[in-house]
Amino acid sequence: MEILEKIDQHAQSQPHCLALQFDDLKYNYKQLKINIELVVEDLANIPSYQFVALVMKNPMETIIYYCALLKRNCIPCILDFQWSKGQIDTLLEHYGIAYVINEEKEVISERIKDNQLKWDDDLLHIGFTSGTTGLPKAYYRNEKSWLYSYKENEKLLEDPVNILVAPGPLSHSLSLYACIYALYSGRTFIGQRQFEAPLLLQTIEKASETVAMFLVPTMLTSCLSDNYKMKQVRYIFSTGDKLLPDTRNKVHKYMPQTILIEFFGTSEASFISYNYNNEAPFNSVGLPFSNVQIHLAHQDGQGVGVLHIKSNMVFSGYVNHDISQSKSLEIGDFASLDHNGYLYLHGRQSDRMIIGGRNVYPSEIESVVQAYDYFNEVCIVSEPHSKFGEIAILLYTGKQDMSYQSLKSFLSPHLARYQIPSKLIRIDKMYYTESGKIARRLMKERYLEGEFK
Repeated sequence: MEILEKIDQHAQSQPHCLALQFDDLKYNYKQLKINIELVVEDLANIPSYQFVALVMKNPMETIIYYCALLKRNCIPCILDFQWSKGQIDTLLEHYGIAYVINEEKEVISERIKDNQLKWDDDLLHIGFTSGTTGLPKAYYRNEKSWLYSYKENEKLLEDPVNILVAPGPLSHSLSLYACIYALYSGRTFIGQRQFEAPLLLQTIEKASETVAMFLVPTMLTSCLSDNYKMKQVRYIFSTGDKLLPDTRNKVHKYMPQTILIEFFGTSEASFISYNYNNEAPFNSVGLPFSNVQIHLAHQDGQGVGVLHIKSNMVFSGYVNHDISQSKSLEIGDFASLDHNGYLYLHGRQSDRMIIGGRNVYPSEIESVVQAYDYFNEVCIVSEPHSKFGEIAILLYTGKQDMSYQSLKSFLSPHLARYQIPSKLIRIDKMYYTESGKIARRLMKERYLEGEFK
Protein backbone atom coordinates (compact mmCIF):
# COMPACT_ATOMS: atom_id res chain seq x y z
CA MET A 1 0.00 0.00 0.00
CA GLU A 2 1.16 3.51 -0.77
CA ILE A 3 0.63 4.61 2.84
CA LEU A 4 2.91 1.84 4.14
CA GLU A 5 5.51 2.62 1.48
CA LYS A 6 5.52 6.27 2.57
CA ILE A 7 6.12 5.32 6.22
CA ASP A 8 9.07 3.13 5.16
CA GLN A 9 10.46 5.99 3.07
CA HIS A 10 10.19 8.43 5.96
CA ALA A 11 11.95 5.94 8.25
CA GLN A 12 14.85 6.00 5.79
CA SER A 13 14.95 9.71 4.93
CA GLN A 14 14.07 11.20 8.35
CA PRO A 15 14.49 8.42 10.93
CA HIS A 16 14.76 10.76 13.93
CA CYS A 17 11.77 12.93 13.03
CA LEU A 18 8.97 12.54 15.57
CA ALA A 19 6.19 10.46 14.01
CA LEU A 20 3.68 9.85 16.81
CA GLN A 21 3.06 11.35 20.23
CA PHE A 22 0.28 10.37 22.61
CA ASP A 23 0.73 12.28 25.86
CA ASP A 24 4.18 11.30 27.17
CA LEU A 25 4.75 8.39 24.74
CA LYS A 26 6.72 9.28 21.60
CA TYR A 27 8.07 7.35 18.59
CA ASN A 28 10.20 8.71 15.78
CA TYR A 29 9.84 7.23 12.29
CA LYS A 30 12.68 4.74 12.83
CA GLN A 31 11.14 3.49 16.08
CA LEU A 32 7.71 3.32 14.47
CA LYS A 33 9.01 1.16 11.61
CA ILE A 34 10.83 -1.19 14.02
CA ASN A 35 7.76 -1.62 16.21
CA ILE A 36 5.51 -2.27 13.22
CA GLU A 37 7.89 -5.00 11.98
CA LEU A 38 8.01 -6.61 15.44
CA VAL A 39 4.23 -6.78 15.56
CA VAL A 40 4.12 -8.23 12.04
CA GLU A 41 6.18 -11.14 13.38
CA ASP A 42 3.85 -11.51 16.38
CA LEU A 43 0.86 -11.77 14.06
CA ALA A 44 2.31 -14.70 12.09
CA ASN A 45 -0.46 -17.02 13.32
CA ILE A 46 -3.17 -14.93 11.68
CA PRO A 47 -3.64 -16.01 8.05
CA SER A 48 -3.53 -13.39 5.32
CA TYR A 49 -6.73 -11.82 3.97
CA GLN A 50 -8.46 -11.78 7.34
CA PHE A 51 -10.52 -9.03 8.95
CA VAL A 52 -9.17 -8.34 12.44
CA ALA A 53 -10.91 -6.28 15.14
CA LEU A 54 -8.77 -3.99 17.29
CA VAL A 55 -10.22 -3.26 20.73
CA MET A 56 -7.40 -1.36 22.41
CA LYS A 57 -7.35 1.61 24.78
CA ASN A 58 -3.75 2.52 23.95
CA PRO A 59 -3.80 4.64 20.75
CA MET A 60 -0.07 4.13 20.08
CA GLU A 61 -0.53 0.37 20.08
CA THR A 62 -3.67 0.74 17.97
CA ILE A 63 -1.80 2.54 15.17
CA ILE A 64 1.13 0.11 15.26
CA TYR A 65 -1.20 -2.88 15.02
CA TYR A 66 -3.23 -1.10 12.34
CA CYS A 67 -0.13 -0.74 10.14
CA ALA A 68 1.16 -4.22 10.99
CA LEU A 69 -2.13 -5.83 9.96
CA LEU A 70 -1.99 -4.05 6.62
CA LYS A 71 1.56 -5.34 6.13
CA ARG A 72 0.22 -8.84 6.88
CA ASN A 73 -2.39 -8.39 4.12
CA CYS A 74 -5.15 -8.21 6.71
CA ILE A 75 -7.78 -5.52 7.22
CA PRO A 76 -7.99 -3.74 10.61
CA CYS A 77 -11.42 -3.03 12.09
CA ILE A 78 -11.09 -0.44 14.88
CA LEU A 79 -13.82 -0.85 17.48
CA ASP A 80 -14.55 1.66 20.22
CA PHE A 81 -13.10 0.20 23.43
CA GLN A 82 -15.83 2.03 25.38
CA TRP A 83 -18.49 -0.18 23.83
CA SER A 84 -19.75 -2.86 26.18
CA LYS A 85 -18.64 -6.47 25.78
CA GLY A 86 -22.16 -7.31 24.68
CA GLN A 87 -22.09 -4.68 21.93
CA ILE A 88 -18.67 -5.83 20.72
CA ASP A 89 -19.65 -9.50 20.71
CA THR A 90 -22.81 -8.67 18.76
CA LEU A 91 -20.80 -6.73 16.17
CA LEU A 92 -18.25 -9.51 15.75
CA GLU A 93 -20.95 -12.10 15.25
CA HIS A 94 -23.13 -9.93 13.02
CA TYR A 95 -20.36 -9.07 10.57
CA GLY A 96 -18.36 -12.26 10.89
CA ILE A 97 -15.05 -10.82 12.12
CA ALA A 98 -12.90 -13.87 12.82
CA TYR A 99 -10.04 -12.39 14.89
CA VAL A 100 -9.84 -9.92 17.76
CA ILE A 101 -6.79 -8.26 19.32
CA ASN A 102 -7.52 -6.87 22.79
CA GLU A 103 -5.80 -4.47 25.17
CA GLU A 104 -3.49 -7.24 26.40
CA LYS A 105 -2.39 -7.77 22.78
CA GLU A 106 -3.94 -11.23 22.83
CA VAL A 107 -5.11 -12.62 19.49
CA ILE A 108 -8.49 -14.25 19.97
CA SER A 109 -10.01 -16.41 17.28
CA GLU A 110 -13.79 -16.11 17.09
CA ARG A 111 -16.10 -18.86 15.95
CA ILE A 112 -18.19 -17.31 13.23
CA LYS A 113 -21.21 -18.69 11.48
CA ASP A 114 -21.28 -16.43 8.46
CA ASN A 115 -18.58 -14.12 7.14
CA GLN A 116 -20.35 -11.21 5.44
CA LEU A 117 -17.16 -9.27 4.66
CA LYS A 118 -15.84 -8.92 1.12
CA TRP A 119 -12.16 -8.59 0.32
CA ASP A 120 -10.73 -5.90 -1.93
CA ASP A 121 -7.02 -5.22 -2.49
CA ASP A 122 -7.47 -1.48 -1.98
CA LEU A 123 -9.22 -1.78 1.40
CA LEU A 124 -7.65 0.25 4.19
CA HIS A 125 -9.94 -0.63 7.09
CA ILE A 126 -13.47 -1.32 8.24
CA GLY A 127 -15.02 1.67 9.99
CA PHE A 128 -18.14 1.94 12.08
CA THR A 129 -20.63 4.77 12.15
CA SER A 130 -21.45 6.19 15.55
CA GLY A 131 -25.17 5.39 15.10
CA THR A 132 -27.40 6.90 17.78
CA THR A 133 -29.50 3.76 18.13
CA GLY A 134 -29.15 0.13 17.18
CA LEU A 135 -26.06 -1.60 15.85
CA PRO A 136 -23.33 0.65 14.39
CA LYS A 137 -23.05 0.26 10.63
CA ALA A 138 -19.80 -1.21 9.30
CA TYR A 139 -18.40 0.33 6.13
CA TYR A 140 -15.43 -0.19 3.82
CA ARG A 141 -12.80 2.55 3.59
CA ASN A 142 -10.40 2.17 0.67
CA GLU A 143 -6.93 3.68 0.43
CA LYS A 144 -7.43 5.71 -2.75
CA SER A 145 -10.36 7.60 -1.26
CA TRP A 146 -8.19 8.90 1.57
CA LEU A 147 -5.29 9.67 -0.77
CA TYR A 148 -7.68 11.87 -2.77
CA SER A 149 -8.87 13.45 0.51
CA TYR A 150 -5.27 14.21 1.50
CA LYS A 151 -4.74 15.89 -1.86
CA GLU A 152 -7.75 18.16 -1.23
CA ASN A 153 -6.57 18.78 2.32
CA GLU A 154 -3.17 19.95 1.09
CA LYS A 155 -4.81 22.55 -1.15
CA LEU A 156 -6.19 24.24 1.97
CA LEU A 157 -2.78 24.38 3.66
CA GLU A 158 -1.31 27.41 1.96
CA ASP A 159 1.46 27.67 4.57
CA PRO A 160 3.79 24.80 5.59
CA VAL A 161 2.52 22.69 8.49
CA ASN A 162 4.72 20.24 10.37
CA ILE A 163 2.40 18.89 13.07
CA LEU A 164 -1.15 17.55 12.87
CA VAL A 165 -3.14 17.37 16.11
CA ALA A 166 -6.33 15.36 16.67
CA PRO A 167 -7.10 14.49 20.30
CA GLY A 168 -10.20 12.36 19.66
CA PRO A 169 -10.33 8.54 19.83
CA LEU A 170 -8.98 6.64 16.84
CA SER A 171 -12.24 4.72 16.55
CA HIS A 172 -13.68 7.98 15.17
CA SER A 173 -12.80 8.62 11.56
CA LEU A 174 -11.61 12.23 12.07
CA SER A 175 -8.68 11.35 14.36
CA LEU A 176 -7.73 8.22 12.43
CA TYR A 177 -7.83 10.23 9.20
CA ALA A 178 -5.54 12.93 10.63
CA CYS A 179 -3.13 10.36 12.08
CA ILE A 180 -2.70 8.41 8.84
CA TYR A 181 -2.52 11.72 6.94
CA ALA A 182 0.40 12.81 9.14
CA LEU A 183 2.27 9.53 8.66
CA TYR A 184 1.62 9.53 4.92
CA SER A 185 2.96 13.06 4.53
CA GLY A 186 5.94 12.64 6.87
CA ARG A 187 4.60 14.97 9.55
CA THR A 188 4.27 14.57 13.30
CA PHE A 189 0.93 13.45 14.74
CA ILE A 190 -0.09 14.44 18.26
CA GLY A 191 -3.07 12.68 19.84
CA GLN A 192 -4.28 11.83 23.33
CA ARG A 193 -5.32 8.73 25.22
CA GLN A 194 -8.27 10.74 26.49
CA PHE A 195 -9.12 14.29 25.56
CA GLU A 196 -7.85 16.77 28.15
CA ALA A 197 -7.70 20.35 26.87
CA PRO A 198 -5.14 21.72 29.41
CA LEU A 199 -2.70 18.86 28.75
CA LEU A 200 -3.16 19.19 24.99
CA LEU A 201 -2.48 22.93 25.13
CA GLN A 202 0.69 22.34 27.15
CA THR A 203 1.89 19.86 24.56
CA ILE A 204 1.21 22.26 21.69
CA GLU A 205 2.95 25.10 23.57
CA LYS A 206 6.14 23.02 23.68
CA ALA A 207 6.04 22.44 19.94
CA SER A 208 8.44 24.63 17.99
CA GLU A 209 6.79 24.06 14.60
CA THR A 210 3.51 25.06 12.98
CA VAL A 211 0.38 23.10 13.86
CA ALA A 212 -2.93 22.16 12.23
CA MET A 213 -5.66 20.91 14.58
CA PHE A 214 -8.55 18.58 13.67
CA LEU A 215 -11.35 19.01 16.20
CA VAL A 216 -15.06 18.72 16.79
CA PRO A 217 -16.71 21.92 18.09
CA THR A 218 -17.00 20.77 21.71
CA MET A 219 -13.23 20.15 21.82
CA LEU A 220 -12.45 23.53 20.29
CA THR A 221 -14.73 25.21 22.83
CA SER A 222 -12.84 23.47 25.66
CA CYS A 223 -9.49 24.57 24.22
CA LEU A 224 -10.69 28.17 24.12
CA SER A 225 -12.30 28.19 27.58
CA ASP A 226 -9.25 29.76 29.26
CA ASN A 227 -8.65 32.25 26.45
CA TYR A 228 -5.36 30.54 25.74
CA LYS A 229 -3.37 31.92 22.81
CA MET A 230 -2.06 28.99 20.78
CA LYS A 231 0.56 30.83 18.76
CA GLN A 232 1.84 27.73 16.94
CA VAL A 233 -1.61 26.82 15.57
CA ARG A 234 -1.89 28.01 11.97
CA TYR A 235 -4.98 26.02 10.96
CA ILE A 236 -8.00 24.64 12.77
CA PHE A 237 -10.19 22.12 10.94
CA SER A 238 -13.56 21.78 12.65
CA THR A 239 -16.27 19.32 11.74
CA GLY A 240 -19.24 17.50 13.24
CA ASP A 241 -21.48 20.51 13.76
CA LYS A 242 -21.53 24.23 13.01
CA LEU A 243 -19.51 26.40 15.36
CA LEU A 244 -21.29 28.79 17.67
CA PRO A 245 -20.75 32.50 16.92
CA ASP A 246 -19.03 32.89 20.31
CA THR A 247 -16.51 30.19 19.40
CA ARG A 248 -15.75 31.79 16.06
CA ASN A 249 -15.28 35.15 17.74
CA LYS A 250 -12.90 33.68 20.32
CA VAL A 251 -10.76 32.09 17.61
CA HIS A 252 -10.57 35.45 15.84
CA LYS A 253 -9.80 37.33 19.07
CA TYR A 254 -7.32 35.02 20.78
CA MET A 255 -5.83 33.33 17.74
CA PRO A 256 -5.70 36.03 15.04
CA GLN A 257 -2.92 34.16 13.23
CA THR A 258 -5.09 31.04 12.85
CA ILE A 259 -7.13 30.17 9.77
CA LEU A 260 -10.39 28.49 10.73
CA ILE A 261 -11.72 25.93 8.25
CA GLU A 262 -15.09 24.36 8.98
CA PHE A 263 -15.79 21.40 6.76
CA PHE A 264 -18.90 19.36 6.29
CA GLY A 265 -18.46 15.66 5.72
CA THR A 266 -19.28 12.23 7.05
CA SER A 267 -17.33 9.11 7.94
CA GLU A 268 -18.57 7.54 4.73
CA ALA A 269 -18.28 10.52 2.37
CA SER A 270 -15.10 12.15 3.70
CA PHE A 271 -15.02 15.83 2.64
CA ILE A 272 -18.13 17.38 1.07
CA SER A 273 -17.86 21.17 1.52
CA TYR A 274 -15.76 23.72 3.38
CA ASN A 275 -16.04 27.22 4.84
CA TYR A 276 -12.61 28.84 4.61
CA ASN A 277 -12.01 31.41 7.35
CA ASN A 278 -15.68 32.45 7.59
CA GLU A 279 -15.92 33.37 3.90
CA ALA A 280 -19.23 31.50 3.48
CA PRO A 281 -22.61 33.03 4.40
CA PHE A 282 -23.45 32.47 8.07
CA ASN A 283 -25.94 29.62 7.61
CA SER A 284 -23.99 27.87 4.85
CA VAL A 285 -21.63 24.89 5.19
CA GLY A 286 -19.50 26.40 2.47
CA LEU A 287 -18.51 25.52 -1.06
CA PRO A 288 -18.41 21.91 -2.27
CA PHE A 289 -14.89 20.60 -2.86
CA SER A 290 -13.87 20.75 -6.51
CA ASN A 291 -14.10 16.96 -6.90
CA VAL A 292 -17.57 16.69 -5.30
CA GLN A 293 -20.69 16.65 -7.47
CA ILE A 294 -23.91 17.71 -5.75
CA HIS A 295 -27.37 16.43 -6.67
CA LEU A 296 -30.55 17.44 -4.84
CA ALA A 297 -33.31 14.91 -5.30
CA HIS A 298 -37.04 15.58 -4.92
CA GLN A 299 -36.65 19.35 -4.58
CA ASP A 300 -39.55 21.34 -3.17
CA GLY A 301 -40.65 24.82 -4.25
CA GLN A 302 -37.83 26.45 -2.27
CA GLY A 303 -35.15 24.32 -3.92
CA VAL A 304 -34.66 22.10 -0.86
CA GLY A 305 -33.99 18.48 -1.76
CA VAL A 306 -32.36 15.32 -0.49
CA LEU A 307 -28.57 15.66 -0.71
CA HIS A 308 -26.69 13.18 -2.89
CA ILE A 309 -23.00 13.45 -3.69
CA LYS A 310 -20.52 11.78 -5.96
CA SER A 311 -16.74 12.07 -5.54
CA ASN A 312 -13.54 10.02 -5.52
CA MET A 313 -13.30 10.54 -1.73
CA VAL A 314 -16.32 8.47 -0.72
CA PHE A 315 -16.16 5.06 0.94
CA SER A 316 -16.64 1.75 -0.86
CA GLY A 317 -20.03 0.93 0.59
CA TYR A 318 -21.54 -0.57 3.70
CA VAL A 319 -20.79 -4.14 4.67
CA ASN A 320 -23.56 -6.40 3.32
CA HIS A 321 -23.85 -4.15 0.26
CA ASP A 322 -22.00 -4.29 -3.03
CA ILE A 323 -18.80 -2.28 -3.21
CA SER A 324 -19.46 0.34 -5.87
CA GLN A 325 -18.60 3.97 -6.42
CA SER A 326 -20.51 4.30 -9.68
CA LYS A 327 -23.66 5.56 -7.96
CA SER A 328 -24.15 8.75 -5.99
CA LEU A 329 -24.20 8.55 -2.20
CA GLU A 330 -27.31 9.71 -0.35
CA ILE A 331 -26.13 11.72 2.67
CA GLY A 332 -29.42 11.82 4.56
CA ASP A 333 -29.71 15.63 4.76
CA PHE A 334 -32.12 18.05 3.19
CA ALA A 335 -30.02 20.71 1.44
CA SER A 336 -30.07 23.56 -1.06
CA LEU A 337 -27.59 25.56 -3.16
CA ASP A 338 -27.62 29.32 -3.67
CA HIS A 339 -26.72 31.09 -6.91
CA ASN A 340 -23.07 31.39 -5.80
CA GLY A 341 -22.76 27.64 -5.30
CA TYR A 342 -22.81 27.68 -1.48
CA LEU A 343 -24.34 24.63 0.17
CA TYR A 344 -26.98 24.94 2.92
CA LEU A 345 -28.21 22.15 5.17
CA HIS A 346 -31.81 22.16 6.36
CA GLY A 347 -31.68 19.12 8.62
CA ARG A 348 -31.53 15.37 8.61
CA GLN A 349 -34.31 13.50 6.84
CA SER A 350 -35.00 11.73 10.13
CA ASP A 351 -35.27 15.08 11.97
CA ARG A 352 -37.73 16.82 9.65
CA MET A 353 -40.95 17.88 11.33
CA ILE A 354 -44.28 18.48 9.60
CA ILE A 355 -46.17 21.23 11.41
CA GLY A 356 -49.58 22.08 10.05
CA GLY A 357 -48.67 20.37 6.77
CA ARG A 358 -45.46 22.39 6.31
CA ASN A 359 -41.91 21.06 6.34
CA VAL A 360 -39.91 22.38 9.29
CA TYR A 361 -36.19 21.69 9.78
CA PRO A 362 -34.81 21.92 13.35
CA SER A 363 -31.36 23.09 12.26
CA GLU A 364 -32.86 26.14 10.51
CA ILE A 365 -34.57 27.21 13.72
CA GLU A 366 -31.48 26.49 15.81
CA SER A 367 -29.22 28.62 13.61
CA VAL A 368 -31.47 31.64 14.24
CA VAL A 369 -32.10 30.93 17.92
CA GLN A 370 -28.37 30.52 18.55
CA ALA A 371 -27.83 34.20 17.74
CA TYR A 372 -29.79 35.10 20.88
CA ASP A 373 -27.16 35.90 23.52
CA TYR A 374 -29.14 34.42 26.41
CA PHE A 375 -28.71 30.88 25.11
CA ASN A 376 -25.64 28.69 25.41
CA GLU A 377 -26.65 25.49 23.58
CA VAL A 378 -29.98 24.84 21.92
CA CYS A 379 -31.80 21.79 20.61
CA ILE A 380 -35.15 21.67 18.78
CA VAL A 381 -37.26 18.54 19.28
CA SER A 382 -40.84 17.78 18.32
CA GLU A 383 -43.91 16.76 20.27
CA PRO A 384 -47.11 15.22 18.83
CA HIS A 385 -50.04 17.65 18.61
CA SER A 386 -53.68 16.88 17.87
CA LYS A 387 -54.26 19.93 15.66
CA PHE A 388 -50.92 20.58 13.92
CA GLY A 389 -49.52 17.04 13.86
CA GLU A 390 -46.35 18.20 15.58
CA ILE A 391 -45.06 21.26 17.39
CA ALA A 392 -41.49 22.40 17.95
CA ILE A 393 -40.00 22.50 21.44
CA LEU A 394 -36.86 24.52 22.24
CA LEU A 395 -34.56 22.99 24.84
CA TYR A 396 -31.71 25.26 25.89
CA THR A 397 -28.92 25.72 28.40
CA GLY A 398 -28.13 29.15 29.78
CA LYS A 399 -27.67 31.18 32.93
CA GLN A 400 -31.23 32.45 33.19
CA ASP A 401 -34.81 31.66 32.25
CA MET A 402 -36.14 33.37 29.14
CA SER A 403 -39.77 34.36 28.70
CA TYR A 404 -41.63 32.89 25.75
CA GLN A 405 -42.79 36.35 24.67
CA SER A 406 -39.18 37.59 24.49
CA LEU A 407 -38.23 34.59 22.37
CA LYS A 408 -41.17 35.10 20.04
CA SER A 409 -40.37 38.81 19.61
CA PHE A 410 -36.76 37.95 18.73
CA LEU A 411 -37.65 35.19 16.25
CA SER A 412 -40.66 36.73 14.48
CA PRO A 413 -38.62 38.90 12.05
CA HIS A 414 -36.50 35.90 11.05
CA LEU A 415 -38.79 32.85 11.01
CA ALA A 416 -42.23 31.98 9.70
CA ARG A 417 -44.93 31.71 12.33
CA TYR A 418 -45.12 27.93 12.06
CA GLN A 419 -41.35 27.67 12.61
CA ILE A 420 -41.37 29.45 15.96
CA PRO A 421 -41.17 26.91 18.82
CA SER A 422 -44.36 26.50 20.80
CA LYS A 423 -42.50 25.92 24.08
CA LEU A 424 -39.09 26.70 25.50
CA ILE A 425 -37.53 24.86 28.41
CA ARG A 426 -34.24 25.59 30.16
CA ILE A 427 -32.38 22.41 31.09
CA ASP A 428 -29.22 21.68 33.07
CA LYS A 429 -27.31 19.86 30.34
CA MET A 430 -27.47 18.36 26.87
CA TYR A 431 -26.79 14.75 25.95
CA TYR A 432 -24.16 14.11 23.28
CA THR A 433 -23.26 11.44 20.77
CA GLU A 434 -19.84 9.78 20.92
CA SER A 435 -18.58 12.22 18.29
CA GLY A 436 -19.53 15.27 20.38
CA LYS A 437 -22.78 16.31 18.68
CA ILE A 438 -25.96 17.01 20.60
CA ALA A 439 -27.90 13.73 20.52
CA ARG A 440 -31.19 15.09 19.17
CA ARG A 441 -32.96 11.72 19.09
CA LEU A 442 -32.00 10.99 22.70
CA MET A 443 -32.98 14.51 23.75
CA LYS A 444 -36.41 13.98 22.21
CA GLU A 445 -36.80 10.63 23.96
CA ARG A 446 -35.86 12.16 27.32
CA TYR A 447 -38.24 15.07 26.77
CA LEU A 448 -41.17 12.82 25.86
CA GLU A 449 -40.40 10.68 28.91
CA GLY A 450 -40.82 13.78 31.06
CA GLU A 451 -37.23 14.35 32.12
CA PHE A 452 -37.15 18.06 31.24
CA LYS A 453 -40.67 19.06 32.24
